Amino acid sequence: MKKSVKRSIIAISIMLACMSLAIIMVGCDKVDKKLQSMQNSVSYYSDTMMVGEDNNFYVELVSGSRESALIADGEVGEMTAYSTLNVTPVGLDMTNRACTYKITGENGEIEGGLEKNILGISYNASISDLSKIGKVDKLFIIVGENTFEYTLTSIMEKGIDYKKAVESVYNNCSSDLEGMFDGKEFKCEIYTKISCDRSKDPKQYFWFVNIVENSDNMFCVLVDMQTGEIVAKKHR
Repeated sequence: MKKSVKRSIIAISIMLACMSLAIIMVGCDKVDKKLQSMQNSVSYYSDTMMVGEDNNFYVELVSGSRESALIADGEVGEMTAYSTLNVTPVGLDMTNRACTYKITGENGEIEGGLEKNILGISYNASISDLSKIGKVDKLFIIVGENTFEYTLTSIMEKGIDYKKAVESVYNNCSSDLEGMFDGKEFKCEIYTKISCDRSKDPKQYFWFVNIVENSDNMFCVLVDMQTGEIVAKKHR
């Protein structure tokens, strides 16, 4: 091969490599640093939610990550994993009853008591070692001599995750977010929680996104979990 041809091939190869690098750099520039900072400021979120229901109870098994000490100070502190079992009586005859639970999985089972929520009729339990039983198989609610069995289904596969919910708020509530950024850095913290409208058939699930600058300044947004649409918003 002639030297002139070889030099031409080398030059073209270098040019193509530079073009590829330029394309990659342009792609990197398109990352929205403000959105990224906002998504990194979430101090409470769920990444798993499984539900079940019959004529006795509606149950939710929720896992995610949250601040070790939940303080509404506008800053994200040290994070820790959590799992919570929420149980809501469907019939009045199941209210104000002593309840326990058992969760079975591929590697074992967990059981414990349920505490009544002082603000309503529901019960809940904090589960610190859910991961040790592996994939969840069944949930049992025990009331006296009666045991109610539930096969739980995940709702996370049918809708957006918490980061997409935050992105929807970022894209659709820009005027409400004015003053919450210092340049491209988000200077508040965000709590995201899944809520369910059980009056609908089928049930509707939403992301409740609470943006906290401090305990006196909050911006709350309800995001449709399936479509990502903003349902409601309010400053408080």
